[in-house]
Amino acid sequence: MRRHVQVLIIGAGAAGSAAAYALARRGQEVLLLEQFRLGHERGSSFGPSRIFRLAYQEPEYAGLAQAALASWRALESEAGQQLYWRTGGLDLGPTGTPSLDAVYTSLDAIDAAPQRLTRPALARRFPQWQVPPDWEAVYAPEAGIVSPQLTLRVLTDLARCHGAQVQEGVAALETEPGPQPAVLTSAGVVTCDHLIVAAGAWMPHLVPQLRSSLSVTLAASSFYRPDDLAAFQPERFPVFITHDEFQAYGFPAFGVPGVKLGVDVARPVTSGADRTFEVPPQVSEASDAFMRRFLPGANAVMERHTCLITRAPGGDFILAAHPDCPQITLASPCSGHGFKFTPLLGELLAARALGERHPWHLPRFAWPTQAVDTGQGQRGDPEAAGA
Repeated sequence: MRRHVQVLIIGAGAAGSAAAYALARRGQEVLLLEQFRLGHERGSSFGPSRIFRLAYQEPEYAGLAQAALASWRALESEAGQQLYWRTGGLDLGPTGTPSLDAVYTSLDAIDAAPQRLTRPALARRFPQWQVPPDWEAVYAPEAGIVSPQLTLRVLTDLARCHGAQVQEGVAALETEPGPQPAVLTSAGVVTCDHLIVAAGAWMPHLVPQLRSSLSVTLAASSFYRPDDLAAFQPERFPVFITHDEFQAYGFPAFGVPGVKLGVDVARPVTSGADRTFEVPPQVSEASDAFMRRFLPGANAVMERHTCLITRAPGGDFILAAHPDCPQITLASPCSGHGFKFTPLLGELLAARALGERHPWHLPRFAWPTQAVDTGQGQRGDPEAAGA
């Protein structure tokens, strides 16, 4: 195969699929390549649930999430299918925790109607929780759940309806910058007017200039069967994030009959090619300890899963031109909290490919000028963690 297209996209995860849809609906000739099958479980964009929230410590991301919610609504309208489920969201932790106070301030600044819940108020409203006397919570009404497995299917189906070609089982092996970038694939060479590389954990391989700026780590999540399943349904149990030593994030029973939990206690460095599917023992132990301590009504382990987080410096996103070729856009909008922005990311990438300005293309998405940090940086809901 040797062919030429207007826009070639490598990677059919969240960013690549959203870009394919956004560009195809604007009349572009789009070819989207996926090295595995659509919806595969080797990367970051799979499984039944990721957190949608406005509750960021940084106002820019809170505003970006508000804009993304409008994009989710527009996508739902075209698809004729629900893609966002509002559950409300809790940020919990010791009273006076700076990050918890920052979340409240950020939500209040964008008129998101946050509510502070004292421990007694939390116990009355959400009795599933057992927290220490010095804890409080910030409740955000617009938080909820979005589904990778459903969203990616909708995006690729709509992209095809608008004329895009989606090819599974075709791996990108090498990229060659130039006025018409070329990609050597397992099925031949493809040239294009514009190339979008959205390869997730395989970005450092395809773009060597990013090797010092991207860190690929293994994340994990666990599912627990509640004693009373009705008490943990989405209408009664919100998504949550804790500001404590567990750095936990979790979901009500959605897609599976159990509570989903992740903890940020260990993330081994790995790569797309070398990753394992084994959950680190310290993660399993911390997850089980968290549930026993805070959510004792859901303790029976159902299953555990792993997935990959591709992290950029400071936990930001990379949506930038290749340093050697403006005809190549590099898209690494993960860092453990990117899925909630999926349809908006597609619009941002489409604008870049077409040489347009977008009001939500933030300066912080530029080409990284530093190596990735080794800490957790901007903490949030690592939506890439688990199926």
